[in-house]
Amino acid sequence: RSACPAMASIDVERIPELEKAVEAHCKAGTHDIDGSLALLKLYQFFPDKLKADIVAKVLLMALMRLPANDFLLCTYLVQERVAAESPVSTIMELSDLLERCSFPAFWRLLGEHRDLVAGVTGFDDSIVEYALSVIRISYQVIDVKLFSAMVNSAEVDKWVPKVGRRDGDTVVVELSDDNQAVVKERDDVNAVRLDQLSKAIRSMAHAM
Repeated sequence: RSACPAMASIDVERIPELEKAVEAHCKAGTHDIDGSLALLKLYQFFPDKLKADIVAKVLLMALMRLPANDFLLCTYLVQERVAAESPVSTIMELSDLLERCSFPAFWRLLGEHRDLVAGVTGFDDSIVEYALSVIRISYQVIDVKLFSAMVNSAEVDKWVPKVGRRDGDTVVVELSDDNQAVVKERDDVNAVRLDQLSKAIRSMAHAM
Protein backbone atom coordinates (compact mmCIF):
# COMPACT_ATOMS: atom_id res chain seq x y z
CA ARG A 1 0.00 0.00 0.00
CA SER A 2 1.07 3.58 -0.45
CA ALA A 3 2.85 4.96 2.60
CA CYS A 4 0.86 8.21 2.37
CA PRO A 5 -2.94 7.89 2.89
CA ALA A 6 -3.57 10.66 0.37
CA MET A 7 -1.50 8.90 -2.29
CA ALA A 8 -3.27 5.60 -1.50
CA SER A 9 -6.59 7.32 -2.15
CA ILE A 10 -5.36 8.62 -5.51
CA ASP A 11 -4.06 5.15 -6.48
CA VAL A 12 -7.38 3.50 -5.62
CA GLU A 13 -9.26 6.05 -7.68
CA ARG A 14 -7.28 4.98 -10.76
CA ILE A 15 -8.57 1.41 -10.60
CA PRO A 16 -12.09 2.02 -12.02
CA GLU A 17 -10.61 4.11 -14.82
CA LEU A 18 -8.13 1.38 -15.76
CA GLU A 19 -10.85 -1.28 -15.56
CA LYS A 20 -13.01 0.71 -17.98
CA ALA A 21 -10.03 0.94 -20.31
CA VAL A 22 -9.67 -2.85 -20.22
CA GLU A 23 -13.33 -3.25 -21.18
CA ALA A 24 -12.90 -0.75 -24.02
CA HIS A 25 -9.82 -2.53 -25.36
CA CYS A 26 -11.67 -5.86 -25.24
CA LYS A 27 -14.42 -4.44 -27.43
CA ALA A 28 -11.90 -2.88 -29.80
CA GLY A 29 -9.68 -5.98 -29.96
CA THR A 30 -6.61 -4.01 -28.89
CA HIS A 31 -4.26 -4.17 -25.91
CA ASP A 32 -2.57 -1.48 -23.86
CA ILE A 33 0.19 -3.37 -22.06
CA ASP A 34 1.18 -0.38 -19.94
CA GLY A 35 -2.37 0.15 -18.72
CA SER A 36 -2.78 -3.56 -18.01
CA LEU A 37 0.42 -3.75 -16.00
CA ALA A 38 -0.54 -0.64 -14.04
CA LEU A 39 -3.91 -2.16 -13.13
CA LEU A 40 -2.43 -5.51 -12.12
CA LYS A 41 0.12 -3.70 -9.96
CA LEU A 42 -2.65 -1.78 -8.20
CA TYR A 43 -4.52 -5.05 -7.64
CA GLN A 44 -1.41 -6.26 -5.81
CA PHE A 45 -1.44 -3.21 -3.56
CA PHE A 46 -5.21 -3.29 -3.04
CA PRO A 47 -6.27 -6.97 -3.28
CA ASP A 48 -9.73 -6.16 -1.92
CA LYS A 49 -10.38 -4.24 -5.15
CA LEU A 50 -9.33 -7.08 -7.44
CA LYS A 51 -11.85 -8.34 -10.00
CA ALA A 52 -11.00 -11.78 -11.36
CA ASP A 53 -13.04 -11.25 -14.52
CA ILE A 54 -11.00 -8.13 -15.34
CA VAL A 55 -7.74 -10.00 -14.72
CA ALA A 56 -9.02 -12.68 -17.10
CA LYS A 57 -9.71 -10.11 -19.81
CA VAL A 58 -6.26 -8.59 -19.37
CA LEU A 59 -4.68 -12.02 -19.84
CA LEU A 60 -6.83 -12.86 -22.86
CA MET A 61 -5.83 -9.62 -24.56
CA ALA A 62 -2.21 -10.41 -23.76
CA LEU A 63 -2.57 -13.84 -25.42
CA MET A 64 -3.79 -12.05 -28.54
CA ARG A 65 -0.37 -10.39 -28.77
CA LEU A 66 1.58 -13.65 -29.09
CA PRO A 67 4.42 -14.14 -29.87
CA ALA A 68 5.08 -10.88 -27.99
CA ASN A 69 5.76 -11.31 -24.26
CA ASP A 70 2.73 -9.38 -23.00
CA PHE A 71 1.23 -12.46 -21.35
CA LEU A 72 4.43 -13.32 -19.52
CA LEU A 73 4.78 -9.78 -18.21
CA CYS A 74 1.20 -9.83 -16.94
CA THR A 75 1.55 -13.18 -15.17
CA TYR A 76 4.38 -11.77 -13.05
CA LEU A 77 1.78 -9.50 -11.44
CA VAL A 78 -0.99 -12.08 -10.97
CA GLN A 79 -1.18 -13.47 -7.44
CA GLU A 80 -0.91 -17.24 -7.10
CA ARG A 81 -4.32 -17.59 -5.48
CA VAL A 82 -5.92 -15.75 -8.40
CA ALA A 83 -4.02 -17.83 -10.96
CA ALA A 84 -5.23 -21.03 -9.27
CA GLU A 85 -8.92 -20.10 -9.46
CA SER A 86 -11.36 -19.96 -12.36
CA PRO A 87 -11.50 -18.22 -14.78
CA VAL A 88 -7.81 -17.29 -14.63
CA SER A 89 -6.71 -20.90 -14.11
CA THR A 90 -8.35 -21.88 -17.41
CA ILE A 91 -6.54 -19.09 -19.22
CA MET A 92 -3.27 -20.34 -17.72
CA GLU A 93 -4.04 -23.78 -19.19
CA LEU A 94 -4.78 -22.23 -22.56
CA SER A 95 -1.50 -20.32 -22.44
CA ASP A 96 0.42 -23.48 -21.61
CA LEU A 97 -1.04 -25.22 -24.66
CA LEU A 98 -0.09 -22.29 -26.88
CA GLU A 99 3.40 -22.23 -25.45
CA ARG A 100 3.76 -25.88 -26.47
CA CYS A 101 2.14 -25.14 -29.84
CA SER A 102 -0.59 -27.70 -29.06
CA PHE A 103 -3.12 -25.83 -31.16
CA PRO A 104 -5.71 -28.63 -31.61
CA ALA A 105 -5.81 -29.15 -27.82
CA PHE A 106 -6.01 -25.39 -27.31
CA TRP A 107 -9.06 -25.08 -29.56
CA ARG A 108 -10.75 -28.03 -27.85
CA LEU A 109 -10.28 -26.50 -24.40
CA LEU A 110 -11.38 -23.08 -25.62
CA GLY A 111 -14.48 -24.68 -27.11
CA GLU A 112 -15.43 -25.81 -23.63
CA HIS A 113 -15.08 -22.25 -22.30
CA ARG A 114 -16.34 -20.03 -25.11
CA ASP A 115 -17.92 -17.72 -22.53
CA LEU A 116 -14.39 -16.60 -21.59
CA VAL A 117 -13.83 -14.81 -24.89
CA ALA A 118 -17.40 -13.76 -25.60
CA GLY A 119 -16.57 -10.09 -25.06
CA VAL A 120 -13.07 -10.10 -26.54
CA THR A 121 -13.20 -8.94 -30.14
CA GLY A 122 -10.90 -10.72 -32.58
CA PHE A 123 -9.56 -13.28 -30.12
CA ASP A 124 -9.88 -16.32 -32.39
CA ASP A 125 -8.39 -14.55 -35.41
CA SER A 126 -5.41 -13.40 -33.34
CA ILE A 127 -4.66 -16.94 -32.24
CA VAL A 128 -5.04 -18.18 -35.81
CA GLU A 129 -2.48 -15.59 -36.90
CA TYR A 130 -0.14 -16.88 -34.21
CA ALA A 131 -0.67 -20.45 -35.41
CA LEU A 132 0.13 -19.35 -38.96
CA SER A 133 3.34 -17.71 -37.76
CA VAL A 134 4.36 -21.00 -36.13
CA ILE A 135 3.57 -22.90 -39.34
CA ARG A 136 5.68 -20.47 -41.38
CA ILE A 137 8.79 -21.09 -39.30
CA SER A 138 8.25 -24.78 -38.50
CA TYR A 139 7.09 -26.44 -41.71
CA GLN A 140 7.95 -26.68 -45.38
CA VAL A 141 5.07 -29.08 -46.05
CA ILE A 142 2.14 -29.73 -43.72
CA ASP A 143 -0.82 -32.10 -44.01
CA VAL A 144 -4.08 -30.31 -44.76
CA LYS A 145 -5.85 -32.00 -41.85
CA LEU A 146 -3.19 -30.87 -39.39
CA PHE A 147 -3.22 -27.39 -40.89
CA SER A 148 -7.00 -27.27 -40.49
CA ALA A 149 -6.74 -28.40 -36.85
CA MET A 150 -4.08 -25.79 -36.06
CA VAL A 151 -6.13 -22.89 -37.45
CA ASN A 152 -9.41 -24.39 -36.19
CA SER A 153 -11.12 -23.98 -39.52
CA ALA A 154 -12.48 -26.25 -42.22
CA GLU A 155 -12.07 -23.33 -44.62
CA VAL A 156 -8.45 -24.21 -45.29
CA ASP A 157 -8.28 -22.31 -48.57
CA LYS A 158 -9.08 -19.10 -46.68
CA TRP A 159 -5.83 -19.33 -44.70
CA VAL A 160 -3.45 -21.22 -46.99
CA PRO A 161 -2.42 -18.14 -49.04
CA LYS A 162 -1.04 -16.58 -45.86
CA VAL A 163 1.66 -19.27 -45.65
CA GLY A 164 2.02 -20.71 -49.14
CA ARG A 165 -0.09 -22.81 -51.50
CA ARG A 166 -2.16 -25.96 -51.44
CA ASP A 167 -1.01 -29.08 -53.26
CA GLY A 168 -3.65 -31.79 -52.95
CA ASP A 169 -3.75 -33.03 -49.37
CA THR A 170 -0.80 -30.93 -48.29
CA VAL A 171 0.05 -27.28 -47.83
CA VAL A 172 3.39 -26.22 -49.27
CA VAL A 173 4.79 -23.47 -47.08
CA GLU A 174 6.80 -20.71 -48.69
CA LEU A 175 10.49 -21.21 -47.97
CA SER A 176 12.28 -18.75 -45.73
CA ASP A 177 15.42 -18.58 -43.61
CA ASP A 178 13.32 -19.76 -40.67
CA ASN A 179 11.93 -23.01 -42.08
CA GLN A 180 14.92 -24.42 -43.91
CA ALA A 181 18.32 -25.57 -42.84
CA VAL A 182 20.99 -23.10 -43.85
CA VAL A 183 24.52 -24.40 -44.17
CA LYS A 184 26.91 -21.72 -43.05
CA GLU A 185 29.57 -21.07 -45.64
CA ARG A 186 33.12 -21.76 -44.56
CA ASP A 187 35.22 -18.75 -43.90
CA ASP A 188 38.21 -19.66 -46.10
CA VAL A 189 40.19 -16.71 -44.83
CA ASN A 190 40.16 -17.91 -41.25
CA ALA A 191 39.90 -21.66 -41.87
CA VAL A 192 42.97 -23.74 -41.07
CA ARG A 193 43.63 -26.34 -43.76
CA LEU A 194 44.79 -29.82 -42.77
CA ASP A 195 48.01 -29.58 -44.82
CA GLN A 196 48.85 -26.28 -43.14
CA LEU A 197 48.26 -27.82 -39.73
CA SER A 198 50.51 -30.78 -40.62
CA LYS A 199 53.32 -28.46 -41.72
CA ALA A 200 53.03 -26.49 -38.51
CA ILE A 201 53.24 -29.66 -36.41
CA ARG A 202 56.34 -30.88 -38.36
CA SER A 203 58.00 -27.47 -37.94
CA MET A 204 57.46 -27.56 -34.19
CA ALA A 205 58.77 -31.12 -34.04
CA HIS A 206 62.03 -30.14 -35.83
CA ALA A 207 62.44 -27.13 -33.55
CA MET A 208 62.36 -29.28 -30.40
